[in-house]
Amino acid sequence: MRILYIDVDTLRADHTGPYGYPRKITPNLDALSERAVVFDRCYASDSPCAPSRAAWTSVQFGITTGAIGNFGPAADIHMFDRTKYGPYFGSHLYRNGIPTTSISCFPDRHYAYWFVGNFSAWSRPSLSGGDDEDAGDVTNAARSWLDRHAREESWLLHVHYWDPHLPYVEPSRWYDLAMESGAPPAWPDAETIAFHNEHSYGPHTSLDLYEGDGSWSVPPPPAPNPSIMPDSITSRDDFIRFVTGYDGAVAYFDHHLGILLDVLAANGVLDDTAVIVTSDHGECLGEDGCYGDHPMANHASHHVPLVMTWPGLTDQLPADGRHVDSLMYHIDLCPTICELLGIPIPPGWEGASMAPVLRGEPSKGHDSLVLSHGAYTYQRTLVKDGLFYTRTLHPGCWSLEQERCYDISTGDTAGVHDLAPGNPSLCAGLSGELEEWRMAHATMTGEHADPMEAARYEGPRDAFSVERYVARLRQTGRDSLARDLEARLASRWVASGHW
Repeated sequence: MRILYIDVDTLRADHTGPYGYPRKITPNLDALSERAVVFDRCYASDSPCAPSRAAWTSVQFGITTGAIGNFGPAADIHMFDRTKYGPYFGSHLYRNGIPTTSISCFPDRHYAYWFVGNFSAWSRPSLSGGDDEDAGDVTNAARSWLDRHAREESWLLHVHYWDPHLPYVEPSRWYDLAMESGAPPAWPDAETIAFHNEHSYGPHTSLDLYEGDGSWSVPPPPAPNPSIMPDSITSRDDFIRFVTGYDGAVAYFDHHLGILLDVLAANGVLDDTAVIVTSDHGECLGEDGCYGDHPMANHASHHVPLVMTWPGLTDQLPADGRHVDSLMYHIDLCPTICELLGIPIPPGWEGASMAPVLRGEPSKGHDSLVLSHGAYTYQRTLVKDGLFYTRTLHPGCWSLEQERCYDISTGDTAGVHDLAPGNPSLCAGLSGELEEWRMAHATMTGEHADPMEAARYEGPRDAFSVERYVARLRQTGRDSLARDLEARLASRWVASGHW
């Protein structure tokens, strides 16, 4: 079997056609979905970039492997003697006759060279460290590989696109295309943006969109691409520019997806190749006051697209069988692929196969999910019965409460209506379930306890300096917000060693 795995950094599902986005910016993904299965409720188990790919690589949660952060020891996988029970996904395929190759700058960007061990071959598409990576370089490397190997009978090619990660530096014609493709999202409205300006704080909030020189300099720096991106978000017009920059980057990726599909067709193997398009995590575009980042275990940061074709299966499904509403993790993809290939699923993997739905059979998926973020904040979220219940162990530099609950089944995916203050018994039950999950998984990691609990005393200091950010708040006339952040970090529930 030939498998093309497209891994798009920071791609929100709800900004693509298969998930109902009204702006017509993903025509190639839309066409692919007509012969694919679209998983409507797929979530990254761990975020952001490094923890998510560590989970996909190991098919285990961050609480199991220890990989909860983006850099340094917190981003390393600690497998111990469980490796033989839970081998890396790519290695497992290779041992069972499927050569695996990755085209990605991710290992260099995050110093995450364990990712290379997931593949029998790895190729850098460019020497980019990240911000200046261009999708064209990635496509050229992938096209070269496909022209040499596409006709071989068995392979998995992982292709990683950095677009649409911040900063939005796509060629301006893609920004123009997005602007002309339809109305922008109606939320956040002007009232919400005004509230964010007055009350929200934290890196990548409306008045602190960009870090600058790495020290949260004062005054806040201008936009890295001023032709597309605003310096701050103080109005709907600013937001429209910002979200259109994001959408233009999505459109730019989709253009390159079309090129790769054309390469498969030119080599005569498009109809015989499984094509998978997904993401490592989503992106906040106003949720929790954050714009252009993914620093929390919320719906915006964890909901990811998963569009999957499988020759001989998905092309036979009726139109009403192409959307799957079951709850699933992105790590479920790995056992799904193994089952479809007839390869044994290792007992140490923590994902579950969703292969039956690709055969048109019923599958209820998971009853609940637990989502973890351990880079910019420390949070875990229980997803159950349409509810998102979040416990914050450390708020980082954001104005986050210890617990929050919102109902996405009502359409409140932004978490505007917090149910926690008026429903203590509901939250107590959900908190108990979340703690049961944590204790069950923490005891599986051998010599290490819950890595997030172990790290919370230090706080996410490798991501942002609290001291420098507090200084920026004060020097830009926001002393009340600086005091609020200092008081929040001094709360007993935060238990930080630095405040």
